[in-house]
Amino acid sequence: MNSVADAKRVWLVRLGKHGEHETLALDSNVLTIGFGIAHDISHLTDREMLIEEMARLFPDDKPNMHKNFAAQVNQFANVAEVGDLVISPMKTTSTIAIGRISGPYRAGPSGEAQRPVEWLKIDLPRDTFRQDLLYSFGAFMTVCEISRNNALDRIKAVLATGKDPGDGAKPERIYKNQQTGQPDAEEASDQLIDLNRIARDQIEKRIASVFVGHDFTTLVAAILRAQGYRTRVSPPGADNGVDIVAGSGPLGLEAPRLVVQVKSGSNVVDQPTLQGLIGSTQDTQADHGLIVSWGGYTSAVRRRLNELYFRVRLWGREELVDNLLANYDKLPEGIRAELPLKRTWTLVLDETEDLP
Repeated sequence: MNSVADAKRVWLVRLGKHGEHETLALDSNVLTIGFGIAHDISHLTDREMLIEEMARLFPDDKPNMHKNFAAQVNQFANVAEVGDLVISPMKTTSTIAIGRISGPYRAGPSGEAQRPVEWLKIDLPRDTFRQDLLYSFGAFMTVCEISRNNALDRIKAVLATGKDPGDGAKPERIYKNQQTGQPDAEEASDQLIDLNRIARDQIEKRIASVFVGHDFTTLVAAILRAQGYRTRVSPPGADNGVDIVAGSGPLGLEAPRLVVQVKSGSNVVDQPTLQGLIGSTQDTQADHGLIVSWGGYTSAVRRRLNELYFRVRLWGREELVDNLLANYDKLPEGIRAELPLKRTWTLVLDETEDLP
C-alpha cells in the first residue's frame, strides 16, 4: 500500500448514529455504514443505480432523501479509493480516529456495507484540530469528502507531528475541491452542521485553556457541590491519589461518599491509576470512586466499565461537560465568569432532512 504521503483524499465516515459500529471498527479494522443496506450492493456501481435502490428500500420517503443517501453510499462503496484517509469522530469516547482505507467495498455478515481500514491514530482529543476542521467534522452526513481549508495536508501533519498546523491555503482555494479545482457540492462544510457538537467543542477549548492544573480540580469540586455534595479539596502538590473527598448530608459524612482523582491536561488514565483509585476508595472507607480525566482513558480501562459500574465512575470530557451544563446555574459566580454560557434553542436536524 502507498504511504500516507501519497493519499489524495480524506473522507468523513461516521460509525453509526449512536456509535454502534465503533467497537467493531476498532477491534476488527472495518468501517461499517447503515442506510438500511442488508445485502451485497457490489453490482450498484454508480449514484443513479443507488438512487433506485434507496427508493426501493424507502418507498415512503421523499426523492431528496433517496438522492442524499445514494450519494453517501456511492462515495463509500465506489468513489473512495484504497489509500484514501478516513476521519471517524467517535461518539462513545468523544475522540477522533484517523485511518486509511485498506481494501474495496465488501458486504458484511448481515449484508451491511463495509470497507477494511488500517487505523493510524485513535483516541485523538478533538482539540487536536483547529476549529475550522472541527466544523467540517461536525457535518451530519455519515459519509462525505473533506477538502476545504487544506484539510488533507493538515491531517497528514497531525499523523506526522500530532499537531494541526492550521490552514495555509490562499482564500480563493478554500472553497474548491482539491481534485478538480471546482466548488464541491458534496464537501462536508456544505452540509448541515451539528451545532451542539460545535458548541461543545468551543466549551471544551475554553475549559482546557482556563482550568489548568489545580484549577481543574477546583472546577470538578464545584460541580460536585452543585450536585449536593460537601467536598474537601487537597492542596496543590502530592495528594497520594486523592484529590477530592466528597460526602452527602450537612457534614458530608453520609452516603454516598466519594474519593475523586482528577487528571488535567493530556494525561491518559491507565490500569495502575485505576487500581490506585480503587485502593484509595477502600482505604478511606468511601462508597465509590470517581476519576475525572481530561485526557481520557486507555482501552484497557474502558473495557472495565461494566465490571466496575457499581464501584467506580469514569468522567472524560463528555461526562464532565454534561455534568457542568446540568448544574451550570448552581456553580459559583467566579467560575461562571471564567466560562460564560447561555442557552440557545435550535432546530434539531439530521441527515434524513431534505437538503436544499
